[in-house]
Amino acid sequence: MHNAPQPARAWRWTPIYLGIAALLVLLAFAPAASAARDPIASGATDLHMKKGFLHKLSNAGITVTGIQGGQTSGNKVGLSVRSGMLDPTDAEGHLEAQGGFKLSLGNRGVPIYNISVNTVRGSVYATIAKAHMQMATFVNPILTREGFGANFKSTQLVLTEKATRRISNRLGLRGSRRLNAGRVISNLYSSAQPRTVTLLAQGAATLTPNQATLAKFAAKGVKLPSGIAPIAPATAPTPTTLQFPIVGGTLAPDGTAGTLQTGGGVIVTKEAKTLSPQLKLVNIAVDFGTKVATVELEILPAPPFPGAAGRASIVDLTLPANSVVANPGTRQITITGAEAKLQAVAATTLDSVFNQPAPEPPPSSNFVVGDPFGTFSLIAQAQ
Repeated sequence: MHNAPQPARAWRWTPIYLGIAALLVLLAFAPAASAARDPIASGATDLHMKKGFLHKLSNAGITVTGIQGGQTSGNKVGLSVRSGMLDPTDAEGHLEAQGGFKLSLGNRGVPIYNISVNTVRGSVYATIAKAHMQMATFVNPILTREGFGANFKSTQLVLTEKATRRISNRLGLRGSRRLNAGRVISNLYSSAQPRTVTLLAQGAATLTPNQATLAKFAAKGVKLPSGIAPIAPATAPTPTTLQFPIVGGTLAPDGTAGTLQTGGGVIVTKEAKTLSPQLKLVNIAVDFGTKVATVELEILPAPPFPGAAGRASIVDLTLPANSVVANPGTRQITITGAEAKLQAVAATTLDSVFNQPAPEPPPSSNFVVGDPFGTFSLIAQAQ
């Protein structure tokens, strides 16, 4: 009958499904591997105007001043960069500059702002007197690396016909005073430092499990160390550590953003006569923005367990002071002693799985939210 009381054995499995359901509610998929273009945090775009172009402006009585934070000094127009995407290995991408400059003649003026440099198209775009357009073109930018970022330059920034016509008409230039298409106006110098860097598939993240937490597994009947084993390509360099190869992802040099992705995983097995529960955790991803680690979870045997349960968050991370060290020279980011603590649903799920089969282990073996899972350390290599 539908309303008949459930047998005691069936009732005992209920926490398992509650735990898995809650894990799925907290589903947190790691982003796919980032493209080689890194988001820009800071930088600059400078136009070093050619003597011939400055002479042309001077003869026409045109002056150049900075606007909206743009700076002018001598032949230089300096603009800050706060956004964009750039591959520091080949300078492909775009930079969005803040500020601009203004060409003035008497009571006429042409403000030029919203300036962006697109290295793929070899173009500089700008809003010229309220009309956005391709302002100039350039070729063969020369790249140099600067730490995690890059600098590039081009010796010839050439005005487009549309830009020269817009500027000349707005300033009321006539005859030989008009600007001509094809005029080389300046050198172009740009620099960019990334908000997060693209990580190469090099190095590994090392987990040192907490001994008190290992003792709880042992109290539940998991034989140590054999009951907690790596899943290739993860390894166990020592009986008390697990190592997961870094396969990609992104990471801020200061450890405040990005998602690091690892390969392999770990399997926890409780061997028993009637039922041997297994918990597989693979492809660990660490979100440094939210300070949460997620895994692809599988609980066996299925049934009574659900088998593959998707990706779920399991631990919260804390980065102690001075635990993140960035080396721009080698483009490496080192993290030492990141503290991983169990989330509530993960603790419930561990208990639901490894408290089976009967008899239940002592209550002192139960996991609770905030239990120290262990510490992570890693050396990540940026492109």
